[in-house]
Amino acid sequence: MSRPYDRKPAGSRSVPEAKDQWYVLHVLSNKEKRTLDNLKRLIEEDEEVRSLIQSEPKLYMEKIEEVRNGKKYTVERKLYPGYIYLNIALRRPDNSLCNDAWYKIQAVDGVISFACGRNKEPLPMPASDVRNFLEEVQRREGIARPKVVFNVNDIVVVRDGAFKDERGVVEEVDAERGRLRVGVTMFGRSNALDLDYTQVQHVPDDELNK
Repeated sequence: MSRPYDRKPAGSRSVPEAKDQWYVLHVLSNKEKRTLDNLKRLIEEDEEVRSLIQSEPKLYMEKIEEVRNGKKYTVERKLYPGYIYLNIALRRPDNSLCNDAWYKIQAVDGVISFACGRNKEPLPMPASDVRNFLEEVQRREGIARPKVVFNVNDIVVVRDGAFKDERGVVEEVDAERGRLRVGVTMFGRSNALDLDYTQVQHVPDDELNK
């Protein structure tokens, strides 16, 4: 997945209002939740940082739907692994930086750096980037998307059963039940198999012609 925010030239950017200042923190991979707890603890205990916070720091999650043995299971997964979003007024109206708060956040266990900035100083995300990521988060809220998506005519390989390791073509897709009908040819005879999503996998593009 692409990074949630890529550095851009700062130019003569105006300072967003306090409530519209968003920053992206690059944090240790697989330590996001612990780092989030550490940030919340800092906010709770430090009056200066707390006075600048506009909304609670966020580790955005998405719902992923898996199908196993014909049953659906929904799990949560990090939408932007390695990143935490921080809505905080680090920049004053004159564009000067609240250095003490910045240093304290940077020193939180698990924080690597601010993911956007100039001369190592953090800059708020442009309004268009804030709008785009908030729309993306809202779009995914409450919607569980399939972990793997199959389409008719996809080339797949069977992972278990009598036809294990045989390639086939997806003929029908039942996304509601997580089932596929796959056509497999063996010994000159075509066989239609009804399989779970978990019983097949896509053949990588670089292997399709082998």
